[in-house]
Amino acid sequence: MAGVELFSHPALLTRYRAGLCSAAALALALLTVLTYVPPLLVAYRSHGFWLKQSAYLEQPTVRFRYEVLFVATTGPGPSSFLAWSTFPAFNRLQEDRLRVPLLSRPLGSSSPTIKLTLPNPPLKRVPKRHWFA
Repeated sequence: MAGVELFSHPALLTRYRAGLCSAAALALALLTVLTYVPPLLVAYRSHGFWLKQSAYLEQPTVRFRYEVLFVATTGPGPSSFLAWSTFPAFNRLQEDRLRVPLLSRPLGSSSPTIKLTLPNPPLKRVPKRHWFA
């Protein structure tokens, strides 16, 4: 008799067999098909199990607060600098080192280039400028 082995246990020498057209054999065949076919369909539908290419872009929300601190060194000494900021208290502390610059940008320009002009330039050369924004 041709049949399907449904269960066997070698230590107990137990074997359960059924015919090819029995309900147990059809249930075993159906469970075997359902074990392998749905995962393959999911893999085919989702274009594979592993991610091949991905991109994530995020655009930050930037709000300019119009606060700036400008320091230009005029020499190697600790008190040889010129300064200006948008903070009135800081400007009052600078006394004779305070220089109020003229900041301008061409109209219609989308580039962040800003032209800096010191209306009261010092007599010394300004080697370095530092922006703290």
